[in-house]
Formats: sequence, structure tokens, C-alpha cells
Amino acid sequence: MKRSLFHLGFFLSPLIPVILYLYSVGALVDSYSVSIIFGVYAFVLVSNQFYLASQPAWMVSLLGAKSVRSLHGSSPLLIMLLALIHALLKLANGFSLSTSQALIGLVALILFFVGTIAALLFFANTLLTKQKKFAQLRTSTFEKTGLTHQKARAMHNLMVVAGLVVLFHVLLASTSSFTYNPWGIGILVAWMTFSLVSYANYRLSGRKTRRKS
Repeated sequence: MKRSLFHLGFFLSPLIPVILYLYSVGALVDSYSVSIIFGVYAFVLVSNQFYLASQPAWMVSLLGAKSVRSLHGSSPLLIMLLALIHALLKLANGFSLSTSQALIGLVALILFFVGTIAALLFFANTLLTKQKKFAQLRTSTFEKTGLTHQKARAMHNLMVVAGLVVLFHVLLASTSSFTYNPWGIGILVAWMTFSLVSYANYRLSGRKTRRKS
């Protein structure tokens, strides 16, 4: 029961900032508003990824380390889908890729894509990667490219850069104006910052532990 409530809360967690963002644009139900919903939802799930990667003790105790890693490994595909729909809806509403805000978003999407592919192909453990054909693809890719797990993890670390880039993308959005939407943008910045700090602390603590051992 506790696990079910956690997963429900995990995937509903973006709703509060989504509501605040919709309120800032008049809460109209149109394709532009839907693009905002997908964008904010994707942003919160990206932030969640860093928190999941930090392996918080309370979450590991509730779900188990394996389940936390599984949730972390399975979420990127959903995030990619949400981000793509967000971008396509923005373009459909007349927005251009020529603006700095749009270009920053595109860079974030590319970095996230590279990091996700690196994880899926080389070390992620999900339902998809457990399939026999996928395992064969993984082995073949390793052999043909000469990549190592260390290099793949370095590529996956681009996710941190992607997180910072997508934060700038959101800050530059007109709907993120502190004047009109202080609580919405405040929650997004606070959650991303907290998640990144948690992840950085986890990585540094892990390295200290390995040095001592």
C-alpha cells in the first residue's frame, strides 16, 4: 500500500506547479496550455531523477534500493516523450527555434537524449534492457564502438549538464516571470536545486567512502 501511494505521489508531484503555471496564463484549455503542462511535468520529472539518483535513505527503506534504481532507469523514456510533445506543441503555436530560450531547450533535449541512450545501451537495468534482443544489441554495440562502462557513465553524466541547461530554459520562459508566477517558478527552481544538491552530496559521500575503504 505504501509503495502504491509513493508511486502515485511520484507521478502526481508535478501537478502543483502545473496548476500554478496554468493559473499564470489564465487557466485556458488550449494547445498552448497543454504545452505548458507537458513542459512543467517533464521538468519536475527531470528534477526527480537527480533525487532518485541520490538514493535517499527514506526512499530506499520504503522501496528497496533495486526499486529506486529501476524507477530512475525507467523514467527517462517518459521524460523524453513529454519533452518532445511540449516542443512540438510550442512549434504548432507559432514559436520558433531561433530564440535563445528555444535553442537552450533543444540543447537540453539533445544532452538528455545522449545521456539516456548511454544508460540504456551500456548499464541501465530495466524491463527493456532485460530483453534478450536488447542484451545482444548492447553486447554488439560495446564490441563495435570500443566503449567501456566508464566512458558510458561519463556520457550519462551529461544528465547533470542537461538539468542545469533545462533550468535556464525554464527561467527564460515568459510564463516563468517572477512578477506573474512567483510560486510556480519558485517551486521549480527550489526543487531542481534541492535535487542537484542531494545528488552532488551523494556522489561526494560515495567517493569519500570508497577512499576510506
